[in-house]
Amino acid sequence: PVVDSDQIMLVTDGGMVIRVPVDEIRIARRPAQGVVVFKVAEGERVVSAARLADTGEENGGNGASISEGG
Repeated sequence: PVVDSDQIMLVTDGGMVIRVPVDEIRIARRPAQGVVVFKVAEGERVVSAARLADTGEENGGNGASISEGG
């Protein structure tokens, strides 16, 4: 289970990593066949998925907050 302020991180066996805000993923109803978050190469598979909870901290916190700049 996730909430809109969370993010998910997916990792493939080829080393590809993607981090996606949950509120950017379209909600699919029962008759749907699923939602594509990202496409992987032929033969590549997602091997890990994690929920990154938003802790509400900004600038250097351990949560999922993202800051601009660097």
